Amino acid sequence: MGSEKERGYALVLVLFMILLLTILGTAVVSSTLGGATRAETRENDVQSLHLAEKTLNEAASYLVTKYNGREDIAPEELTQLMQAGIDELQRLKTSTDLPGASGKITDVTTEQVSVGDQTSYKLNLTAEAVVHGVTRRLTQQITIGAYPDFLNYAFGSENDVIINGAAYGMGNIYAGHDFLIDNTAKYIYNNDPSKTKDTKYPFFEGNIFIQNMDSIKVRDKITGNYQPYSRTDLTLQQILGVDNSKIQLRDQKKFISINVSESFIDKAGEATNVDRNSIKAAVDYGLVHSGETGRFNNLAAVLKNGSGVTVTSGPPEKPTLPTDLDDTAAMDAYNEALKEYDAYFMQFNSLSSTVLFNGDLKLDGLDYKSLIFTDSAKQDNHKWLIVNGDLTISNYSSDPLVVKANILVTGNVFISDSVQVDSTIFTLGSTTIEDAQIKGITTDKGERKQLIMISKGPVLVNKVDSFGDYGNYTSDNKNILDAFFYTDEDAELYGVGSIFWLRGGFFSKGDLTINAVLGKASEGASDIMFDARQQSTIPFNESRFIINYDYDFFENQYEGLPRVKKLSVIVGKKQLVSSAVLHQSN
Repeated sequence: MGSEKERGYALVLVLFMILLLTILGTAVVSSTLGGATRAETRENDVQSLHLAEKTLNEAASYLVTKYNGREDIAPEELTQLMQAGIDELQRLKTSTDLPGASGKITDVTTEQVSVGDQTSYKLNLTAEAVVHGVTRRLTQQITIGAYPDFLNYAFGSENDVIINGAAYGMGNIYAGHDFLIDNTAKYIYNNDPSKTKDTKYPFFEGNIFIQNMDSIKVRDKITGNYQPYSRTDLTLQQILGVDNSKIQLRDQKKFISINVSESFIDKAGEATNVDRNSIKAAVDYGLVHSGETGRFNNLAAVLKNGSGVTVTSGPPEKPTLPTDLDDTAAMDAYNEALKEYDAYFMQFNSLSSTVLFNGDLKLDGLDYKSLIFTDSAKQDNHKWLIVNGDLTISNYSSDPLVVKANILVTGNVFISDSVQVDSTIFTLGSTTIEDAQIKGITTDKGERKQLIMISKGPVLVNKVDSFGDYGNYTSDNKNILDAFFYTDEDAELYGVGSIFWLRGGFFSKGDLTINAVLGKASEGASDIMFDARQQSTIPFNESRFIINYDYDFFENQYEGLPRVKKLSVIVGKKQLVSSAVLHQSN
């Protein structure tokens, strides 16, 4: 009896164990199959993303081959070429060895913009790739227009680019001659120009465009001479943070340059409808007689006769309060004069026509509280402020000084203090940026504008409050300059004692020299004090020299950008379409 019960318990136990093992086995098999499925899905996800990227790359290559460098194309011819190009893009199929995979351009939208007799197109491409039912979509904006090449780069030079130390660049770089690299920053302190600091080599995110592989040269510590990096034991990854795929050859002879004075003349002609030859003669005379006072008076005389040009040389004299406040006639005259005086400054808050300011203009945030052109005047009707003299923008008010205007300056430009900008400025003189906070105006849509500063003379960017605690590089840091600078001359930039953080770009026709270190810096008696450990251990987003290329200025500052006769193709960044979520076919 007992043995039968024991056998019954044993049977139940055996059945329970069999059931338990079956459940565990099923769970293991299910987990294994699920893991395999997830791994396969993830692999398909990555492959589809790469295939979508490849599709956009092939589309961009096609557009570059078809349009880049084409000269003297009439607007109607460009329109026909564009339509043919769009049709070809939509027939583009990306080749791939992956089974069950396809990549194609699914959508091309275009926006045509014309300025004078020049037409540009903005193309928004959408690429779709499918790998075993997993779909990814990427978009990319490509601009085809008559823009000079320097606008394509975070920084660069038509001659030598010289990087001394731990500069951090986010965007493409161009060197028209040699690209010279060293991991020792040079700087000036207490009037001693021979100061140096060992740090990291620079680090770049983007393509580097050079003349040939021997253009990349590294400074030898023993001899002090530069030699091609290929003759050293250093790799591209060590000295630039990139691999061979990021190095592109770009012949300097094919580089589309800008002539600042010619661009100035073009913009002045658009703004005033004055004959270009008359403007050119007056500008050329002024440049030749650069040492003379009032050398651009001929230009002012020519431009003031343009259509719809308002001419001013400054405000009326500020009225003086009468000594006898009970004198009714004197007080009435004073109040009328004060209204006229205030009205003069108020007009600069909403300008709708081209203004010729004959003399030096100082925007101070006090009397001149802002300089604002209406949207239609600035963007559509080619209206500019023309300053026949020096332009100073220095905000002495606690309120923001807003500059929303395209400006032509015959003299020098000086900018300091806190300024909010949406502006393109051409100057035939030099540019000095001193202890300035240049922030782009933020629109209702959250778009952030910027300053495009194009200078025939040198550009000096200087921070007076060196050695401050700037914090980390983030998009909203108040020390970031929202600006793109260009100079026809050499340029030397420092991120050693002070910082140089730029959301935009910097390009020079002459040599461009950059000096940079990492981390904190403080003022010492005879030298700058650095934390030696930071020079080799902290990440590059704590560099004191950072340039983050901003592609949006092509759209934001379209009206003010310089133009040339050749077409150029500007390729924007790729973006993942958020609605293109992963899906698995049934």
